[in-house]
Amino acid sequence: MARGDRRGGGGPPSREVTVSKALSYLLRHAAEREGLKIDSQGYANVADVLAWRKLKSLKVTFPEIVSAVETSDKKRFALLYAPEAISTSTEPQAEIEAEASQETATAQALTASATDLTASNYLIRATQGHSIKSVEAEALLERLTLEQPDKLPETVVHGTFHSTWPLILESGGLRCMGRNHAHFATGPSLSSVVEGIDKLNSSGLTGDPQGKESAAKVISGMRGDAQVLIYIDLRRALEAGCPFWRSENGVILSEGMSLSGKEGGKEPKLIPVEFFDVVVERKKGLGKIWEAGEALQTLPDELMSRGNPKGTRGPGKKRR
Repeated sequence: MARGDRRGGGGPPSREVTVSKALSYLLRHAAEREGLKIDSQGYANVADVLAWRKLKSLKVTFPEIVSAVETSDKKRFALLYAPEAISTSTEPQAEIEAEASQETATAQALTASATDLTASNYLIRATQGHSIKSVEAEALLERLTLEQPDKLPETVVHGTFHSTWPLILESGGLRCMGRNHAHFATGPSLSSVVEGIDKLNSSGLTGDPQGKESAAKVISGMRGDAQVLIYIDLRRALEAGCPFWRSENGVILSEGMSLSGKEGGKEPKLIPVEFFDVVVERKKGLGKIWEAGEALQTLPDELMSRGNPKGTRGPGKKRR
């Protein structure tokens, strides 16, 4: 875990965590209602960000913003340096971004920050997780298509929890739950999870089949304590017209599709259960609970009644 995301001893969050969370909240969800100028690619001027009431009350400095970008384990933020083209008095213009990849642009901005500490010379954005409707997926993300099969990830998996799985089935699929997109990771692979569960069961042990070492690894797009893993048949989903995107930090995203097939309708979009390839319960070692459109196992009531682990938002509040 990067030092910027570390908590200490079960106490209150560190200053680094507090700053990172406040920054994520502003850039993902609150920019427009807080009066922060943000463009279609999600960029805001760093000087304007530092002037936001929450960060201002914390007396956050420009070097702390740079540290939040540099140390985020999941690469939550991207930074852009363009001193001659940026002004805090105008709308951010992220079109000035060079043809180089965003990873390169961020690296260049971090290098520049060692000598240029003028906050207004930089733009910052969250790499994914937005609920701000004016942030356009086309401008922020890379669309996945069947025409470029070499760019399709081998694994697309959504992590959720025991109490939420039956609600996903009941609703007919995965919904964005307040965000612009549902989030997916590109690991762990199905084979590695199933193998780990088989080893666990054969040994007679209980607990997380992937062990503490695996649980400590950062998987962008999914919480490490996810109890139920939903593996998506990406190619089938794309063939049916369900859009999928890749963010610059490697998270796979989808706004879903309307089951009626009507564009602009009021029916909420979702990623239908028909695109669920395999669903695995991994925390209790139950293994596959869904495959090829059929339920193989029903989760015990005692698991579903416990609620989501601390720190997750319940179904119907934010995301599933």
